[in-house]
Amino acid sequence: MTLSIHPISVPTPFPVGPVNVYLLAEDPVTLVDTGPKTPAAMQALRAGFLAAGVPLRALSRIVLTHGHADHFGLAAALAAETGAAVYAHPAEASKLSHEQTFALLNAFLWRHGAPESLGPIVTETLRGLRQFLDPLPSFEPLSEGMRLSSGSGHLTVLHTPGHSAGHICLSTDDAVIAGDVLLEAISPNPLLEFGPGGERIRTLPMLLDSLRRLLHLNPAQVFPGHGEPFGPAAPRIHRLLEHHAERRERIAALLEGDPVQAFDVAGELFPDVDPLNRLLALSEVIGHLDLLLADGRVVETEEGGRIFYRRRD
Repeated sequence: MTLSIHPISVPTPFPVGPVNVYLLAEDPVTLVDTGPKTPAAMQALRAGFLAAGVPLRALSRIVLTHGHADHFGLAAALAAETGAAVYAHPAEASKLSHEQTFALLNAFLWRHGAPESLGPIVTETLRGLRQFLDPLPSFEPLSEGMRLSSGSGHLTVLHTPGHSAGHICLSTDDAVIAGDVLLEAISPNPLLEFGPGGERIRTLPMLLDSLRRLLHLNPAQVFPGHGEPFGPAAPRIHRLLEHHAERRERIAALLEGDPVQAFDVAGELFPDVDPLNRLLALSEVIGHLDLLLADGRVVETEEGGRIFYRRRD
């Protein structure tokens, strides 16, 4: 059965622009993602529920695609107001509770060529996101293949890591609510992320695997986290996979000659960007270096605690 999915466009204070959240009005009334914690976002949510003919107090379940402020910032407040249960993947716990530490990230930035001054700037920027969310210390866990009832149909949880380690999509017979793993106008970023033991998560290989999985499903309609719904999924996924293959070759070409650091490669690809976007650029470069290393095309060396890369002879 095809479920009735009501998109609600919620404003954000971020450069990405509005975020899409999705209301499923049949019992149990479900909201997929919430938007950030701002008065404008809450106003947009209330208006969206009203337009769908559903009182906000009827909300029974909140499902989060991932733990970024533009997607979950209002979850705790909505749960407190309505009594709704909140569901998310366990790998998002540190982001949802906002208990992340930035020491690992700062050390990683320095080892890969960033100036020491960048770490505190990035840390302050990320900490500034706190104003747009209420921490969510506990939630109901989602897992791969879990089925969530919705009226006489259901949603199936797909664990689709890459943009975030615990990112999930929700699929129906012919559609997918895709969060930020599949967008029509933006290439999802494989953000730098560290596991509970301090190990760095290889996010770009995960993202590419998630895209290939969605390609196999090829839903007729995609409800993305940003931008208009589109479909079918396959043409956009093919283009994203081609984009990453092209980017990987360009990075490989930049590694000819003397060893270089990932931060410098990011600067070649994305010059004149602000500190936060330089972090996003470095995330993508590191992801492609992971793939080039796995293919044996690149050599990694260490000198004075810093990491360098060069093409294999």
